[in-house]
Amino acid sequence: MTGCIAIIPARGGSKGIPHKNLEIVSGQTLVARAIEVAIKCPSITRIVVSSDDQLILDEASRFEIETVRRPQEIATDDSPIEAAIMHALAESEILAPLPKILVLLQPTSPLRDPIQLENAIQLFIQSGEYGAFFGVAPIEHHPSKMLIRIGSIIEPFTSVDDLSTSRQFLPDVVRQSGSIYIADIQRFRAEKTLFLPPVGWVEVDEFEAIDIDQPADLIRARETAPVLDR
Repeated sequence: MTGCIAIIPARGGSKGIPHKNLEIVSGQTLVARAIEVAIKCPSITRIVVSSDDQLILDEASRFEIETVRRPQEIATDDSPIEAAIMHALAESEILAPLPKILVLLQPTSPLRDPIQLENAIQLFIQSGEYGAFFGVAPIEHHPSKMLIRIGSIIEPFTSVDDLSTSRQFLPDVVRQSGSIYIADIQRFRAEKTLFLPPVGWVEVDEFEAIDIDQPADLIRARETAPVLDR
């Protein structure tokens, strides 16, 4: 079996919800839920939590996994997630050679389904044709119907014609669910992006696609989690 390394980036700072990754959903912190999902996936052979926050690292240390202290300069609000992943991979490689596949598990997607994640990993492995694999979710409003505000005026996000075009004639658009990212490690380290064409996809339901950014997202996750827990 091809092994995978799961990177769980969980920094301490958050403007919307202070110490967000230690918030509780259905009896577990967000970081613990991400770890538990990784543990349930047979294809994931290494789990690494990356954080700049000692409380989060202490929480992760309750499990038999690896932890990496993230430097403050790549743990700010505007730090790209790719920098945190690159750092975690480099630190993990010191301990042992890395497997060929990276799985990114953001704690802010606490309702991900471990069975669907494992199936997605297997599809990625067995196909051999993808550079990456994303979880996606349907969108409520098509971006071609959106407008850009420029001072006191607005302009079409795409084109004037698209504003009046029936949705069925527009491209089939989805959004990133935030719950599933799988990538070829060698290509990721070379290109420093998770979007490695060709990118395969798996559609997840609206609950798995909850991404906790604001207090209302946390409330919704807490209301939903007892129904979806396995």
